[in-house]
Amino acid sequence: MSKAPLPIKIDPRRSADQGLSYEGSLPLKRLDRLVSYLVDAEGDIDVSLTFGIDEEKIRYLSGIAEVSVRMLCQRCLEPVAMTLRAELNLGIVKNDEAAEILPKRYDPLIVVDNALDVNQAIEDELILTLPLIPTHEDCEVKTEFMDPNAKPEDDSKENPFGILAQLKGYKH
Repeated sequence: MSKAPLPIKIDPRRSADQGLSYEGSLPLKRLDRLVSYLVDAEGDIDVSLTFGIDEEKIRYLSGIAEVSVRMLCQRCLEPVAMTLRAELNLGIVKNDEAAEILPKRYDPLIVVDNALDVNQAIEDELILTLPLIPTHEDCEVKTEFMDPNAKPEDDSKENPFGILAQLKGYKH
């Protein structure tokens, strides 16, 4: 098994036949769909991928992608730091029919034209690890979102319905 730096495109079948491994980092800002869920695009994704063929002659891709990100806390609306860790265990197949007969231990990775976009595959797996509702473990819920320097409104203004009360004969 040889190790190589992380390429952008990989032929997964050839890589599996040769038992290749790839390690490297990928700038977070390259993954537009993932970045759309985040506060910023700072940081790098650490990636380790291993291709191979198992005892049932199934080509597979296994590995880990890990990155520290900041999302918007849904309680206090402040950034919350978290680590996303995707563990890949994918069976390489040509079509949906082959994907249906994969053993349960594999998720299908359908590769049609012998080219796998590594960025897209890693982005898909990291999006699946995003929390449904990102929150701090202990944060105070904000109940007022006013400008602290704003002056309170003057309550001594004349009631606009006061004239109607006078017309009906009621005193306000």
